[in-house]
Amino acid sequence: MARGRFLGTALLAGLTLLGAGGATAVLLRPAAAPAGLRTAVDVTSAPTGRENLTDERTVKISLTDLPTPPLIVGIGGRVTRTACKAGEALRSGQAVARIDGKPVIALATRTPLYRDLGSGDKGDDVRALQRELHRLGHKRVEATGRYDRRTRAAMRAVQKKAGIADPEGTVTIREVLWLPAPRVVPNSCELTLGAFVSAGQTFAKVPPRLTSVVVNSLPSGIVPGERTIEVLGVTGPLNAQGAATDGRFLSELAAGQEYKLLLASGEKPDLSAIIRLKTAIPTVKVPPGSVFALDGDQGCVQSGDTGHPVTVVGSRLGATLVTMKGDVPAQVHVGSAITLEDCR
Repeated sequence: MARGRFLGTALLAGLTLLGAGGATAVLLRPAAAPAGLRTAVDVTSAPTGRENLTDERTVKISLTDLPTPPLIVGIGGRVTRTACKAGEALRSGQAVARIDGKPVIALATRTPLYRDLGSGDKGDDVRALQRELHRLGHKRVEATGRYDRRTRAAMRAVQKKAGIADPEGTVTIREVLWLPAPRVVPNSCELTLGAFVSAGQTFAKVPPRLTSVVVNSLPSGIVPGERTIEVLGVTGPLNAQGAATDGRFLSELAAGQEYKLLLASGEKPDLSAIIRLKTAIPTVKVPPGSVFALDGDQGCVQSGDTGHPVTVVGSRLGATLVTMKGDVPAQVHVGSAITLEDCR
């Protein structure tokens, strides 16, 4: 009886050790590697894509402005009409006031008008007037610097439009309000309706005139081509030197509420702008590892047994942007799958 219990106990202990050993073997057996850590399949090709490249960059800019002298009337008398309102534009070629019923015509010229002008007069002021008359739509007027019959006819048309009943087509300086730009926005008007004024009195005061927006430093590696610049929500042309001087762009920028608030603050904060290509360039997106035989911006990609010449114009995260002539392959070789040495 005792011998039977001993055998049963021994058998149970053996089974227990056998089970423990089996469990230990299972625990010590190497686990299978996660799918993400197993040996990767060698990638031999990748699809191409399309992207319209604008090469958009954010840059630091500076604003350049010039102080503007007050606008002065040259005629005395009672103000019978005024078109001046703070914050609203005065435009060249228009009657901006009447004094003793006589129209005062605003004219913007590069050389300030300072004398009466008529037939036969010569000088830089005549040439400046002719250029402004041409800009106002009188296309037959040429900047000869001599007050000729075409200049007189154009001036007569301007005066008639301004309300002069029988204009002579000559310039009477005291009846002209000189403007420093074709469009000027005063921040204060000094003449009130019904007031008596004397010659030489201030008609309006004008804030400094915005003359250019300049990119402090053009980014390296920008794609060549015509560019635009966006400042405070206003977009205009940018020249190759990184300056925006277009009159229409500057006028629109200066007329915006954000610029006015900036001007009123009297501060010169750091300003940013966005520059981009005027016309987007259609490009092909390929993996960086697909471009070979690279010399400068010229290289190759391979599709099948064919090499395609490409020009590298930019990059994105995980992609190179190229241009190529002819049909664009749907797939290109990558890495070790590239068997060609050049595009031939």
